[in-house]
Amino acid sequence: MRIAQVDAFTAQPFQGNGAAVVLLSAPVAGQSLQALATECAQSETAFLLPLQGQWLLRWFTPTLEVDLCGHGTLAAARALAHWGVLSPGQRMDLHSRSGPLPVEQRGAGLRVQLPTGQLHQAPPDPGLDQLLGTPVQQRWTSSLRYEIALVDATFPLATLALDQNQLRQRPCLGLAVMQASPTNTAGLEDPPDYALRFFAPRAGIPEDPVTGSAHALVAPYWWSRTGHDLVKAQQLSPRGGRLRLFQGSGNQVALEGEAALVWSGELLTNLEPGGQQDWEALRP
Repeated sequence: MRIAQVDAFTAQPFQGNGAAVVLLSAPVAGQSLQALATECAQSETAFLLPLQGQWLLRWFTPTLEVDLCGHGTLAAARALAHWGVLSPGQRMDLHSRSGPLPVEQRGAGLRVQLPTGQLHQAPPDPGLDQLLGTPVQQRWTSSLRYEIALVDATFPLATLALDQNQLRQRPCLGLAVMQASPTNTAGLEDPPDYALRFFAPRAGIPEDPVTGSAHALVAPYWWSRTGHDLVKAQQLSPRGGRLRLFQGSGNQVALEGEAALVWSGELLTNLEPGGQQDWEALRP
């Protein structure tokens, strides 16, 4: 079995969001996938399986399996390109719990399409204001079990430090805090339209460096607010990352970004076979 380490949404190694990518030759039981994801200790480990002419994809954090992962999908596409499976200009569908996810190489970067999900306007929550240390301008819940908070553009989002124990008590899988880019970006090269940070201690991720699924979720809000069908995003985690978001086909968002291959090798440990039904459920 092949395994690779990819840093997604960056052109430079050791930046962006790291993901392990494992190419399986046969179905593997969920407990073995989880054990390997815990061993890899990345925010996500992506598992690819070719089965009956379809490519199947699953993602695991160090503690649980998730329904959607943007940077893990981008990393999987980068690994497939390195292994000679995905050719420049070729489009592939990776079938997942969230349906088929089209991926393709585009020049020096990659494009993946993710379902946008649904935002639901939520009432003000004084507890969230207290947690963030600033008033929340708008608040949403979502179909991905993410809570979204919009704060003022002048708030120092890059230096925000959250109490992880308090955050675990909130009824959400993860919290995205976002803001419009300050208006004083004149002179900056390719300034972003908005910035975001994402925290998910209940998923074993105190802070996610770059979160494609969160950006896909909020992209329609920023398209509407800016009046543009392309928005540029920056994630202000310590590692940082940049991505571009277009309107994709149907109810999907197209994310474009670069990905750096850190290493590629062979997995020597045997994994427990099984979980055939879980894998079959991903096929269209």
